[in-house]
Amino acid sequence: MSLADPTLEPGEPGREDRDPVPSHLFAAIAETFAIGRWVWRADTGEIELLSGILDKRNAPRRMFSRAAERSPAMSGLARWIEVCKEGDSTTASFTLRTDPVAVRVFCLGRNEKRAWGLVQDCTAEALHTENDQRFRMALMGAAHGIALVGLDGKFVQVNDALCRMLGYPEAELRELTFQDITHPDDLESDLDLLHECVEGKRTTYQMEKRYFRKDGETIWVYLAVSVLRAENNQPLYFISQIQDITARKQAEEQLVAARDEAKQASAAKSSFLASMSHEIRTPMTGVMGMLDMLAESGVSGDQLELIRTARSSAEMLLSIINDVLDMAKLEAGRVEIASRDFNAEELLHRVCDMMADRAQAKGLRFNAVLPLSTRVWLKGDPDRISQVLFNILGNAVKFTEQGEVSLAAETRSTDAGLDLVVKVSDTGRGIPADKIDSIFREFERVHGEAGGRVEGTGLGLAIVKRLIDAMGGGIEVRSELGRGSSFIVTLPLARGHAPAEVTSPEPATAPPPAKTEPASGTVLSVLVVEDNAVNRKVIGSVLSIAGIEPVYAFDGSEALEAVQKAKFDVVFMDVMMPVMDGLTATRKLREMGFVAPILGLTANAMEHHREACFEAGMDDHIAKPFRPADILTALKKHVPAKQAV
Repeated sequence: MSLADPTLEPGEPGREDRDPVPSHLFAAIAETFAIGRWVWRADTGEIELLSGILDKRNAPRRMFSRAAERSPAMSGLARWIEVCKEGDSTTASFTLRTDPVAVRVFCLGRNEKRAWGLVQDCTAEALHTENDQRFRMALMGAAHGIALVGLDGKFVQVNDALCRMLGYPEAELRELTFQDITHPDDLESDLDLLHECVEGKRTTYQMEKRYFRKDGETIWVYLAVSVLRAENNQPLYFISQIQDITARKQAEEQLVAARDEAKQASAAKSSFLASMSHEIRTPMTGVMGMLDMLAESGVSGDQLELIRTARSSAEMLLSIINDVLDMAKLEAGRVEIASRDFNAEELLHRVCDMMADRAQAKGLRFNAVLPLSTRVWLKGDPDRISQVLFNILGNAVKFTEQGEVSLAAETRSTDAGLDLVVKVSDTGRGIPADKIDSIFREFERVHGEAGGRVEGTGLGLAIVKRLIDAMGGGIEVRSELGRGSSFIVTLPLARGHAPAEVTSPEPATAPPPAKTEPASGTVLSVLVVEDNAVNRKVIGSVLSIAGIEPVYAFDGSEALEAVQKAKFDVVFMDVMMPVMDGLTATRKLREMGFVAPILGLTANAMEHHREACFEAGMDDHIAKPFRPADILTALKKHVPAKQAV
């Protein structure tokens, strides 16, 4: 066959004149430069390939450019052959049996029947170098799966690790494409990334996907793919590194399941605590309310002392309930630290006054040192600060049998504002040095180890530590056995501002039991919505002190009917009731245009329950069990500022 015109066979006239390269010389050139010949027949689309180099690569002698099933590379080459002219060139890459091959194709001429030219193997040198042998050794010896993948997705070369991972013999795996074993839900994203590599938008990609093993099992793999290109930047094939991450995925799923289970358990615990809070606080409201009423009924002597003892025991039970709820909120991360202005001296005086009575009742001296530096307004959470101090002072009184309890406070200027430093000291039993760190753990009760009975839950100091941490502060403990302990609390706070109308703090006093009337001077019309008969009686007795005879409704639906029949200046609304709860009833009342104050009565003491009351449209929230002063204070606070309906 002639190099210049493949239609001329050896011996035909004109060959010597038209073929610039003799056959023996072309053979030497072809061997040296990996060059072969090709001829394309226009009538059949047949491509005849004559190349000794490609013969060694097991390249077929005849291919058909118009075959129904052809690779993307063959499709591109066929389109070029249809239109190429003398001097044109292109490149193409194929997977020939098990090896990727890149070729340059040159057109030397064409006529109506044929096109012909040269083909050069671009990959021959690279595939037979020492480096390639090293690569093949690394490929087969790798601990994780590695594959050479053709542009059509067919596995060209695979290592033993990949065969073991997928459960296929090497020969069977080479007959498949990666599309055949990819989970349908992962295929689209994989192909999108692959096409971006082919188009040159990226050189590599990584993803987690699922493969089907031969036995039908689904495994998770981490896939890292890079594209290898020929000298002319045409893609040749992909190198895929595949790591089995099924165990990791299963562990992640177990962790997610455990997390969800923990969340459900936490939600169930919160729900249980809220329910228990309601169920305990509701009867406690009756117990404490009735004891207050009994104490005011004119009894004296031993009977009054019995009532006070019962009232003290009820308050102790309520304190335990509050500790459990506080710890639950802290564990759930639901405690929010407020930031509002308060007078430091007023807060400290209030705490000291209350704790002094308790210390004196036990026969202890109580000393308070409040220097001028405490006469400042600070910005922080006064309720949480009071709670911390009450807990520490309460423990000091509880564990001191004789001597004194003292509180010393001061403020220190810092770059950010002021530090409030409070030191609580006692002459009690002291704490062993090796137990100091443990006293801030839940349910730790150091003094109970000697066999003595210690009151409380062991949650007080754990709550103190978490609250101080939440406020960005610190607590230090110094103690000596038999001599007492000191707790030093440091809280970083901002400088606050006194209200314009306040010149000096005034001690808080409960409102006198006088009649509470609206601006018009008429007796208030009050609706009490409460399903518990004892609590209705307690509220009614408290309101009677102010000369008020309330109207009662037993659930939310009755409250709606009552408001439609009469006008009320204020509504006390229980939250948890049958038929219609208080939150729903409040929303419906507001939708009806009811604008008078609605004051929530709830045994649910957690913060999100309080927020739910305000979101529903209530004006205030009174936690059960309440004191008579709580009801009267709420009336004084809200009714004068509202107009009767």
